[in-house]
Amino acid sequence: MIVVIAISILFVGTLVLDQKNTAMAQQQQQLIGSSFHMGNMTFSHHFASVNGIQLHYVIGGHGDPIVLLHGWPETWYAWHAVMPTLAKNYTVIAPDLRGLGDSSKPPTGYDGKTVAEDIHQLVTHLGFKTIFLVGHDIGTQVAYSYKAAHPTEVKKLVVMELTIQGLHLPEDHQYGGAYSIKYQMYQKPLYKEKR
Repeated sequence: MIVVIAISILFVGTLVLDQKNTAMAQQQQQLIGSSFHMGNMTFSHHFASVNGIQLHYVIGGHGDPIVLLHGWPETWYAWHAVMPTLAKNYTVIAPDLRGLGDSSKPPTGYDGKTVAEDIHQLVTHLGFKTIFLVGHDIGTQVAYSYKAAHPTEVKKLVVMELTIQGLHLPEDHQYGGAYSIKYQMYQKPLYKEKR
């Protein structure tokens, strides 16, 4: 009896997962090439086969390419407010990183070097040789790994809101540490308030 129940659960679970995967594939098919407007600029959804996965990305604008790497647990949409302004002067590329959004979710490959290679292969697939690269939160690690692996292919690197080992602000001897640590840890006011 227990064996029959277990097999039934596995069968139903497989059907549910198969339906979920089919629904995701249909949703991805609907996205491919679909255009939309943000701030009077046109963007479109695409997928690229890179590094053994399907990577979803949104692209729009014209000019030199700028790649925007989101944080966790975000998607390309984290950049939606700045994309129209950037698209006036740049080709904006905003991918969903591996495991997030509409990109593939493989069981492995979430280290900085592998995800950076996903992005490098996307950039190559799109025909760009050099890029401007922006990383936010966990996208910072990916951007840093990309720059380290392909230093001549990144014109400018912008990283924000993540600490990278070995990179720090100069010491502030008055308080004994970097400003970011003081900001987050010290309860003592940094400046006297005027009353």
